[in-house]
Amino acid sequence: MKHQTQDPNRALDRILELENMVGQPNFDLDQREDIPVRIRVDESVGPALFKPDPLLPGGYLANSLTVRAMRPDIFVLGDSLDDLAAPYACACGQELDIQFWKLCPHCGRGLKP
Repeated sequence: MKHQTQDPNRALDRILELENMVGQPNFDLDQREDIPVRIRVDESVGPALFKPDPLLPGGYLANSLTVRAMRPDIFVLGDSLDDLAAPYACACGQELDIQFWKLCPHCGRGLKP
């Protein structure tokens, strides 16, 4: 069987479909925690990189392509991002993890899983 990389952000849909043996949800998605992150544009920051924002405590700086390429929501179960890692090789030669990006933050190409 050929392994296909799937968009980890679709994991939420799959979790909603799964129920354990007693008919209860596997995860209490009503108890989710939303953590907003504030990001300002600074073109001096390299692609796919973030720097702490000196003017905004807890905020970050990123270039405009990086901001445009970021997913607005990232679904995480537990403490590890590795569980949903989905490596992707862009045509521009850069390796990235599609759980974080909707476009390549290096060249702006759409991602084709």
